[in-house]
Amino acid sequence: MDINMFIGIGRADSYKKTAKTKRYVKLSVGEANHMIFLGKSGYGKTTLMRGLVEEIYIAHQMAKVPALIIVLEKKTDHTKSEKIMAIYEEESYNSEKKIIKKYGEWVWEYIESYIKLQNQHKRNLGMMGDFAFGVPNIIGKFYKYDDKNTFLGRQGLQPYVFPTRRFVFRPRRRKEYIGMDNGWHMCKVFEAKIPYSRIPFSLLSSFGSLGEQTLYAQRLKNIWEIEGIKDPDKVIDIALSHEKNPDNPSSTYFRIAETMNRLKNDRLFSKTDTFFCNLSTDAINVIDFSSNSDLTHEEESLIFKFLVIHAIKVASQTRTPIYFVVDEVQNMLTTEHGKWAIDKILREGRSMGINLITATQYMYGLPQSLLMGASHVGIIGRLASHSDWKVLSKLIDDFEDSVEPPDPVSTYTQYEDFKKKMKFKGWFSWDKAYTERIEFRQPQSL
Repeated sequence: MDINMFIGIGRADSYKKTAKTKRYVKLSVGEANHMIFLGKSGYGKTTLMRGLVEEIYIAHQMAKVPALIIVLEKKTDHTKSEKIMAIYEEESYNSEKKIIKKYGEWVWEYIESYIKLQNQHKRNLGMMGDFAFGVPNIIGKFYKYDDKNTFLGRQGLQPYVFPTRRFVFRPRRRKEYIGMDNGWHMCKVFEAKIPYSRIPFSLLSSFGSLGEQTLYAQRLKNIWEIEGIKDPDKVIDIALSHEKNPDNPSSTYFRIAETMNRLKNDRLFSKTDTFFCNLSTDAINVIDFSSNSDLTHEEESLIFKFLVIHAIKVASQTRTPIYFVVDEVQNMLTTEHGKWAIDKILREGRSMGINLITATQYMYGLPQSLLMGASHVGIIGRLASHSDWKVLSKLIDDFEDSVEPPDPVSTYTQYEDFKKKMKFKGWFSWDKAYTERIEFRQPQSL
């Protein structure tokens, strides 16, 4: 079964009179279509990613084929709330009738409610995520594409909101504030904790700085991995039972107990699962790696690895289509866990229906498998370097005939004009065989 995903407006087909034609990517359920999007910062990569995630959700809902969508989010964006406030103040001078006609009643009520919340919680709000699917895109409805159309109107879209599950790790602010910023009645926030049962001994070893050849490391590995007892309290009891003199335990016991107590006191882990069991096909799942979460880069990559392991299990047992959306994918490729997760999806995902959609500025340092494994390649705005252009010209059949090389601009005015001209536009290559100029889909949410 194929699912059509609207990606933007391309060239007109020869048999149509319209100047532009809607373009769709066909996704086959049970298979995978990996995509990679390239382009400099500021041309709309993250904006496009939001639109694609929405389209995946819409397409699967319409086809009544539940899909597990997992978005890795890296940043909060305070400018979104500032723009909403500016739009609200500007439009407030107009009559209510005119405002409702322009935005629709529910959208304007949504904005009024958010402004009210901001005034009530000034110090705690104003940090929407890059993927705030629970907030309607009033900005796309406000700004004009040209004299006739807004950015959303150009593609026949309207502001909309999508059910979201947002997972925060060691949250730095209260869950209700994170929810308010990202769509209070459409966004459910969870303090995500990794269950002890998912933790491999290798993580415990690094967590407790255990030397692999030491007695306490070997004893803990035997209890945790060989015997499969992954409860810190039980591990401590068993470690004590191994002592010849329980009233005066050895340093081996104390090192094991110290590691287990550190594990118990870390908010990232718990006996019960509040993470994997709450991932849903009825909502878009956002993994919040922004400043809302208190994580190291290594921990983020490890969570990504856990998610891929979980996805493979779900796909093999239920045949549920799964989508991983990773903006700025190069960040995940700087650790062994991240490399493992990406490679696992590329090697095993296609036959299991696990899709990988990524975006990055530069191709430098990307593994060859990421480029070769991509079914479709998109360029947003312009490529970052001539070396990227040369690589793609070897990878894509009609690349040199379709895509303009990244000629340098010589003045700031030229730069501004080019950026305005190419924002949210670029090229898309279907199966790396047919490439065309395209205006990418706008997101209906913020």
